[in-house]
Amino acid sequence: MEKITAFLEKYLLPFADVFSKNKYLVAIKDAFLISLPFTIFSSIFTAIANLPFLPNMFGEAKIAQFQQFVSPTFSLTMGVISFIVAAGIGYSLSNHYKVNPIYGALVGLLSFIMITPTSTLTDSGETVLNVLPLSEIGAIGMFSAILVSILGTEIYRYAIQHNWTIKMPSSVPKLVSDSFFSFVPIAVALLVAFVIRMIFQGTSFETVNNLIYQMLQKPLTSLGTSLPATIIVGVLVNLFWFFGLHGHVIVGSVMVPIWNTQSFANLQAFQAGESLPHIVTGQFTDFFVLNGGYLSLPVLISLLFFFKNRSDWRDLGKIALAPGIFGVYEPLIFGLPIMLNPIMFIPLIATPIITTVISYFSMAWGLVPLTTGVALPYTMPLVVSGAIVTNSIRGALLQFVLLVILTAMWYLFLNVMDQQNKLKVS
Repeated sequence: MEKITAFLEKYLLPFADVFSKNKYLVAIKDAFLISLPFTIFSSIFTAIANLPFLPNMFGEAKIAQFQQFVSPTFSLTMGVISFIVAAGIGYSLSNHYKVNPIYGALVGLLSFIMITPTSTLTDSGETVLNVLPLSEIGAIGMFSAILVSILGTEIYRYAIQHNWTIKMPSSVPKLVSDSFFSFVPIAVALLVAFVIRMIFQGTSFETVNNLIYQMLQKPLTSLGTSLPATIIVGVLVNLFWFFGLHGHVIVGSVMVPIWNTQSFANLQAFQAGESLPHIVTGQFTDFFVLNGGYLSLPVLISLLFFFKNRSDWRDLGKIALAPGIFGVYEPLIFGLPIMLNPIMFIPLIATPIITTVISYFSMAWGLVPLTTGVALPYTMPLVVSGAIVTNSIRGALLQFVLLVILTAMWYLFLNVMDQQNKLKVS
């Protein structure tokens, strides 16, 4: 263990130092830290609304009404997370360049809004104009928000640093003077964003988001549901999470229909008493693979309490514990952070590989039954979910074994993080 830790400290910490000084990555990380209070607020209500025992206590109809009642706590926080991140990037970059951070934040936000579609289709096919679709400004729009807010803020600071400004006499109130001073830089930045919007409207993609999704869709669709494909998908999900993007939404938008088809086939066979045809299903990926990054995160939360010299980790563990029990881990991902943390990159990418390989062969060799296709909310606690989706205690045991294996790996890299912090302090 000491040799491995020494190796990681020697070769990983220098890379981490370079990584941590990149202004754009720092801005992205800062933006997600800014979004953390909103994420925690949303996570609490998401966990409460999806407690697995509530339907049995109060009935599915009442719980559905309750979920609808509290849905704004999610849709108006996490549902507009791209807005928060875009503004946060603009604020952080502007601080770095020592230009007005408030205007920088607004430039980042409005640059993203400028490229966002202002129409949507209803279920009946009717086009509704002059709206901002939540589907475009939540996690799906995150990548576009990051790119465009960086571009807008860079243009804003470039214009200021090259004196493309209107300077008012000293007798003019400061707020008025600042407004005129920033007018031209802001106008140029927003004009560029508008031109980007017009360019994409003239193409088959129509929007920046569509371009990103269509570029991802073809390779993801061709992956299928083989073992190598499932490993690649799991790695992609966690790779997106590493950069603060909602990997489940991005990859799942393409793969979920494929996985659900497999789930339905298994469920039909299960109900008919026939042998189950598919290993890789929606439940397999939800509770054994895509939770590969998440599968060990409850353990990661508990490990935070074992570092007695890290009061900040213990405080984070207290905050993340309750949401984490029900599969809500954004406070941990953004608070530790795991996102954009090069030390955490290796375990984050390794976990879905480990969980996929072990789970796949455990089922292929008959050690654990295949998933039955029974649907569960993703907030169902681990071990319990493993037993239910496989209709066997062996599914719970498989999740427990995976947790033990991944605990050792997470502890190793947490220890490296702790050593890095000691070096910074000293």
